[in-house]
Amino acid sequence: MASSTPFIIGMRDAYFDALYQIFKKDKNAVFVTADNGAPTLDKFASDFPNQYYQVGIAEQQMMGMAAGLAVEGRKVYTYAIAPFVSQRIAEFVKLDQCAMNMPIVNLGIGAGFSYDIMGPTHHTVEDIALMRSYPNLKIYSPSDAFLGRQLAEYCHRDPAPQYIRFDRAGIPNLYNDKTLNIADGMAVLKTANGDKQKRVIIFSTARMVHNALAAAEQLSKTAGINPTVVDVFRLKPINLKMLASLVEQHSHLVTYEEHYLNGGLGSIIVEALIDNSPKGFPKPVLRIGVPDVFTFDMGGRQLIWKKYGLDSDSAAKKIAAWIK
Repeated sequence: MASSTPFIIGMRDAYFDALYQIFKKDKNAVFVTADNGAPTLDKFASDFPNQYYQVGIAEQQMMGMAAGLAVEGRKVYTYAIAPFVSQRIAEFVKLDQCAMNMPIVNLGIGAGFSYDIMGPTHHTVEDIALMRSYPNLKIYSPSDAFLGRQLAEYCHRDPAPQYIRFDRAGIPNLYNDKTLNIADGMAVLKTANGDKQKRVIIFSTARMVHNALAAAEQLSKTAGINPTVVDVFRLKPINLKMLASLVEQHSHLVTYEEHYLNGGLGSIIVEALIDNSPKGFPKPVLRIGVPDVFTFDMGGRQLIWKKYGLDSDSAAKKIAAWIK
């Protein structure tokens, strides 16, 4: 019997499908991957043999090759599991890509606890902290397949070094053509109403945006709190003007992420507000994220979320208690 559950394409595959159409037109584009493959990537190897390179389990070689191709004027894409793209080749990203300001787009699969049972080697909960420290690099963290697809063309036109972190899961779409302005770098998915003295705004990114929306619904039903929910899909550079405008309209700020609290979305937002406020930043902030520990727990992503209070139910309760 066929499953009644509709198939949901993953954000990585949506991106690759859009990128394939770009490669058909732009013979200057090149793809370099280290060991990782995907069904949506197989057609690159078969249809673009002069634009696709598989280097095997050699991520540093991948970045060195990408830098050489970029120096020769090519638009280069690298691809591997997110911790290997962001950490195993950190020095190469820093020097060969960012210091030289090369047109290379690093694609990492497995943001957050996507590889839940694989342990710290495959968990990607520190990549934002590391990658945002490099000058010139732009960072994207999409929350659905529609956004992933739009990023393909948008990032192809941008000559800057870039890093895109994809979730492995097939997640329902949040966007369509009428609801997304990709140049903003963030989008308001739900708008608060009610008591202006307790008007809450939740900033989230990637998979946690879906949890943030669920938490907001629960808060509305159980605590009489109706928060604004914002998807921050471009983490660097942050849209400071839009951020400041949104914060001005709210009394309480929450950041909600599947990343270490050290250096992640919460750090980005609070630092930006403090550094650009002449009187400091007086509004209360609650940061929800991964504590400063390694995770060896088995049992899946939901279990890990529950342990650290990252599930929507725990987050809603934490926000409600904090507001009261």
